Amino acid sequence: MALVALGVIGGAVFMFSAHATAAAWRGDLQQHWNRAAIALGFEVREILVIGRQQISEDELLAHLGITTGTPIFSVDLDTAQKLIHEIKWIDEARVSRRLPDKIIVTLKERVPVALWQYQKKISLIDAEGHVIRDHDLDAYRHLPLVVGIDAPAHVGELARLMQAEPTLAADLASASRVGKRRWDLRLQNGLVIRLPEKNVELALSQLVRAARDEGLLDKDIQVIDLRLPEKLTVTPATVTTTTADTAKKKNI
Repeated sequence: MALVALGVIGGAVFMFSAHATAAAWRGDLQQHWNRAAIALGFEVREILVIGRQQISEDELLAHLGITTGTPIFSVDLDTAQKLIHEIKWIDEARVSRRLPDKIIVTLKERVPVALWQYQKKISLIDAEGHVIRDHDLDAYRHLPLVVGIDAPAHVGELARLMQAEPTLAADLASASRVGKRRWDLRLQNGLVIRLPEKNVELALSQLVRAARDEGLLDKDIQVIDLRLPEKLTVTPATVTTTTADTAKKKNI
């Protein structure tokens, strides 16, 4: 019934403005349409946000550009979605109407997985390598640090590896890309683990087994090298880099 009333009002406005210029007619029609919509209750009275966790409400509303009291049919949903996507925390966003008076904003925020260090700058990134922010990072100091120009492109791969080996992930302090080909891991105790280019899952599972069965990660070790297939090379902490070739070698 309300929509029929809007149609009648729109027809009357058309007759009233028939002799105005085209631009003035369109503006006049829009104003009358908006007033009619508001009179019938079709105005924004509530903006309901679903999925917001990290983004501040003020920042979201500022990008959304919609205020209460706005005629609900005048809200450009596509433009609102595009404006929200300017917020770096946003992975996906959908803006919709719920007549007569609600705007629904459904968000999927990015999930931070690491801090990325490059050229003396540290940024928060997600599993796809998107930079989320580069300031106010104190709350994310518990995340591992990844280093290297191409680290963001491969951080998702690293996250999956660590998810498969949670015991190792809990001790991970940082990970550095070497030659844009592979990772070097550094644990909280300073131990460096050199990962291979290929078959990384197998190498890590062998390492975790050796750590569980022999307490390898608890020993006084400087480097564990997994780059050779099915071979684990250990450099004790007392061995210098110039004599690392004499380090103990163990087949597993």
